[in-house]
Amino acid sequence: MKKVVSIWTLLFYASLLTAQDNPPAKLRVGLYANAGTSSLVQGMGMNMNMYNYNYYGTNTPMYSYTGSFGGGVSLTVPLHQRWSFVGNLGYMNRGANYMSLNSTSYDSRYRLSYIDVWALGQYNNVPKGAVKFIGSFGLTESTLISARNETPTGSTSMMDNVSRVDIGMALGPGLEFALKKKSAIQAKLLYTYGFGNAFTGMYYQNGMHSNNAAFLLQVGYLFK
Repeated sequence: MKKVVSIWTLLFYASLLTAQDNPPAKLRVGLYANAGTSSLVQGMGMNMNMYNYNYYGTNTPMYSYTGSFGGGVSLTVPLHQRWSFVGNLGYMNRGANYMSLNSTSYDSRYRLSYIDVWALGQYNNVPKGAVKFIGSFGLTESTLISARNETPTGSTSMMDNVSRVDIGMALGPGLEFALKKKSAIQAKLLYTYGFGNAFTGMYYQNGMHSNNAAFLLQVGYLFK
C-alpha cells in the first residue's frame, strides 16, 4: 500500500515539473453511476472469510460476491494540465452473499448501504483526439445508512453490528470521450477497498472480521 501511494506521489510531482504552463480549465460538474460486484474479504489478498466451525470444513468460503450499485454527483477541479482533483458524493450499495449454517448454498445476503464521499487525484493524458486516458487514485469515506440481513425466512436490521463509518480507497483506469459543446463521457474500471472492519458489536465479538471490497464500472457525464 505504501509503495502504491509513493509511486502516485512521484508521478504527480514529476508531472507538475514537466508539463507546459497552460491555463487551467474550468470546474466541471458531473453525474455518475456505479455498477459491479462486491463482497466481504480478509486483507488485500482478496481471500474471503472462512468458517471457523466444523459444519463444512475449514476450506469453505463464507462469502461470495453479490451485485453492487450506486451513483451521485461529481466535481472535477483542474490543478494542472495533467492532474485534477475529483470529489464524488453519492449513494453506494455493498454487501455479500453468504452461506448460513443450515444450508449448503449462498442463499442469504448482507445488504449494506452507505453515503460515500470520495476524494481522488486524477491523471489526465494529453489527448491527440477526442479520447484520452485517465487514471484515478484516492481515499473514500463511507457512512452507513442501512444494514440488512436478508435470509430465506425474512429480513432483519443489523445496524448495531456494522461499523457506522468506513475509510478506504478507490483506484483504477478509465477513458474520457469528448463530446460537442465541451461536455464529456467518462468510463472507469474501479476497485474499492475499506480499511476498517465492516463488523462491530456482537458480530465483531464472535470473530466476524471482514473488509468491504468491490469491483465497479463507473460511467459519468461531465457538463461543459
